Amino acid sequence: MTPTDYISVNGAIVAPTTSLDTFEWLRAGYVRQDMRVRDRRPLHVATHLALLGRAFERVYGRRVVLSPAMVAAWCADLLVRNRYPSGGSCRVSALLIPSERGADLVLVGGEILLYEGYSVRPVRPSASVDCYDVSFGEMPTSAAFEAAEAALLRARNRLKVQGSHVVLRTDDEGVILSAGTAPLFAVEGHTIITTPLAYGAPDTVERQITLDAIARSEIALREDVVVADALDRYDELFFADYRGLTSIDRIGQTNYMSLVVDRIVRSMR
Repeated sequence: MTPTDYISVNGAIVAPTTSLDTFEWLRAGYVRQDMRVRDRRPLHVATHLALLGRAFERVYGRRVVLSPAMVAAWCADLLVRNRYPSGGSCRVSALLIPSERGADLVLVGGEILLYEGYSVRPVRPSASVDCYDVSFGEMPTSAAFEAAEAALLRARNRLKVQGSHVVLRTDDEGVILSAGTAPLFAVEGHTIITTPLAYGAPDTVERQITLDAIARSEIALREDVVVADALDRYDELFFADYRGLTSIDRIGQTNYMSLVVDRIVRSMR
């Protein structure tokens, strides 16, 4: 968000000068979903809002029910006001913030995306591993996003990383939970492996979209722990978010292929 952007607060379009106050709200914490929007319509909006509601109730103990049709209309209004193109794809972030009313839903416009549907990103980042803990780490909380950003900054300072990079988060046992805040998938031979939610891997809409696409692609899947000690034996590593699939290029001296992601992304809906 820039100082010239409008935002939407519970459906009301807020002027740019006023929207800067949003940063004060954010200090109280929030839960967040980054939604892919096509032709000004958010994809999988009902699923995103259901996850927002579950996360908000888990973290803040308050139940919130949001209307998908209403939020989709608010999203379209926001994009019109900010003069986004009528066609094509972009990101809109939905932030559910505790308030005296129970919760406020803030919509913030994001970057314009180059591809209409989910795609394999042309940029392949390097990766590193960091062990850190986040309360409710499986939920899309502000703390999870901030911790991922802090881990990336540590990696850049410690490893002198340049260019695109992602940090793989592990627990104390070396189980890889996420790539930033996104679910990680590993390819070993003809099988895709991903850490189960029960271990604290992030519960995201894109995780399920990817699992469904893997099934449609008739690729073997095993929900099992992906561990840091075994990273050099995997053939591919990739993660899923609102942009689609991102294939990791290397970790240290270990290089990874990028083959299976092309099959999967063709089945993502």
